[in-house]
Amino acid sequence: MTRILTLARKDLLETRRDRLSAIFIVIMPIAFTTFFGLMFGSGSDRLAVAVHDADRGAQSQELVRALQQSDAVRVVPKGAEELDPWIADGRAAAGLLIPEGFSAAVQAGEPAELVIVSDQTSSGAQAIAAEVRSAAGDLVAADRAARIGAQVAGQSEVPEAARAVATLAMERPAVALTSVSATAAAGQVPTGFTLSSPGMMVNFIMFSLMTAGMAVIMERKNGTLRRLVTTRVRRWELIAGKMGGMFALTFLQQILLIGVGQLFFGVDYLNDPAALLLMMVALSLVASCLGLLLASLLSSEQALVAAIVLTSMGVSALSGAWFPLEITGDSFRAVGHLLPTAWILDGLRGIIAQGYGVADVLPAFGLALAWSAGLFGLAVARFRLS
Repeated sequence: MTRILTLARKDLLETRRDRLSAIFIVIMPIAFTTFFGLMFGSGSDRLAVAVHDADRGAQSQELVRALQQSDAVRVVPKGAEELDPWIADGRAAAGLLIPEGFSAAVQAGEPAELVIVSDQTSSGAQAIAAEVRSAAGDLVAADRAARIGAQVAGQSEVPEAARAVATLAMERPAVALTSVSATAAAGQVPTGFTLSSPGMMVNFIMFSLMTAGMAVIMERKNGTLRRLVTTRVRRWELIAGKMGGMFALTFLQQILLIGVGQLFFGVDYLNDPAALLLMMVALSLVASCLGLLLASLLSSEQALVAAIVLTSMGVSALSGAWFPLEITGDSFRAVGHLLPTAWILDGLRGIIAQGYGVADVLPAFGLALAWSAGLFGLAVARFRLS
């Protein structure tokens, strides 16, 4: 174990001395995170609900105003024919249709109907339904309270002043309901730095392996690897040491980029530190095993550079690092989720935006372990000393 740690430490020191490596490890990830974060930053953290008010009465307008003031949903007024298209392409997590006669039913103290248009399996639609139910319940409760007060006072009709007082009282209910907004898994597309920070981290973790992979190729060319095995260092220790150096490099890079995302971009990675640690280990394992395999297969620095650029770009695009897979077709999304990095990105964004815990990211961690074992086995089989 001491020899493995010594070899890993040696590779880390060599990487630190290479000033160009800082471009791929630090500068470019932060620059691209900022660029993509600002480009995709026009979205809202609140769930979009497409609303069509066919009633346009006093109570329906009051309901729409209550929803507009919500911290959980974002009202997008639409025509009745636009509700389905907006939900189908993910621009809204659900639709709300306020039918004609809603206000009259509320004023008459009769049952009033609202229609939620959604994919009923969507957690985002369920959250919107709960928010609408809460707002409509407050509205109806205020109207009924005013009606009862008017009846007690012996008035046949409910004064508008009584409705206003009851409505004001309902704005500070005895029991408060807090709704937590969701993003991608709720039918919403991740936006801003929730999209760019983990995405660019995955993208440039691959790029950072360029320096470490080149060290393996150079040491093979100048005979350093062969001389190492003439000492007490065994072949498996040499391979483990090289992989350990790549793992440490990518893990430290993650710590740096996660810290920048947390402190400067407002990305809440620390919702569940244990789940985050699993995803970090998974990403470093996959990246270091892939880097070791490429360095084992290729014999020149030019070939390694080309392979890492193409691999990192391809993996990033398919995994949803550049754009959310939620906006792609089913086939593209299915192909992307054959890669462990797509699952890791889902896990990271779930931790950030949906409160994922350890149990939620275990499938991604298991898939990453399986991929890492396969890549490592191939790298060991193809590893050459000269």
